[in-house]
Amino acid sequence: MAADIFTQLQDFLLARCDEIVFKLGQQVQQQSTSYARLDTAELLPSMRMTVETLAEAIGTRDMLPLLAYAEALGEMRVHTGFALDDVLTAMEVFRVLVWKALEEFAAEHPDCNVETVRTVEDMLMQFRQALVTSFNTTYHQLHFQWRDQTEQLIAQQQTIRELGTPILPLYEGILVMPLVGAIDSFRAGQMMEKLLTTIAERQSDIVIIDITGVPVIDTAVANYLLQTVRAAQLLGARIIMVGIGPEIAQTIVQLGVDLSKMTVGATLQSGIELALRYVGRAIRPIASLTDQRHARLGRA
Repeated sequence: MAADIFTQLQDFLLARCDEIVFKLGQQVQQQSTSYARLDTAELLPSMRMTVETLAEAIGTRDMLPLLAYAEALGEMRVHTGFALDDVLTAMEVFRVLVWKALEEFAAEHPDCNVETVRTVEDMLMQFRQALVTSFNTTYHQLHFQWRDQTEQLIAQQQTIRELGTPILPLYEGILVMPLVGAIDSFRAGQMMEKLLTTIAERQSDIVIIDITGVPVIDTAVANYLLQTVRAAQLLGARIIMVGIGPEIAQTIVQLGVDLSKMTVGATLQSGIELALRYVGRAIRPIASLTDQRHARLGRA
């Protein structure tokens, strides 16, 4: 007799499936902003599947398909961008509608007893638990994935910034910082921080800043360069600026940037020659050095 009543309840729910689905979709969209964003054509099929799967579980007393569907639904809701509160709201609305249908069924079927009601309620609770567990598991998995991807992105950006602003030791006490590409305020700030740190670590006396590969300099970047020069001077380093092209030269003049506190060279080669001269060194042709050595040997 018990199997008959559950089969009858299954048929009863399936016969009222359209009505339950309509009310479920309407009430859920009224109570949840996430569900309200979904198109009805997208929402109702999943709700119909929920009703039909529950009805099948009631008729067959087999919970496996219902629990499998709950897990898939929970995972889908996470990927759709729903919050757990939205899922719980929909679950509560669904539970209330099933209870109303169960009350109508009991009024028509006197043999629907407490055991029948308790069985249906237990199914609803298991469905809810499987749904919430699946939602939480999927959410945490995605959270860790997003965190790992964010950390990787930050590390990649840091690597790109370091490659985009290399600081090369040219000679003892001499650094070269070639700049390539557009420089915004953020990159200019990082450039200044990295340069000052390197100056302090290497106890450098001279820094050559080569801006040959910089297409344009605006007011903000020019101010950062001046601040970098002043800060480097406070650390005891001399700045040599090279590679100022015609367009950048005009910009600097129009902006009224004062370059009197830094040494300016036309090219990187001239900047290197100046830097070596400051430390008492020079670049000479090998042939000249050989001739001088031979002359000394001849005099000997």
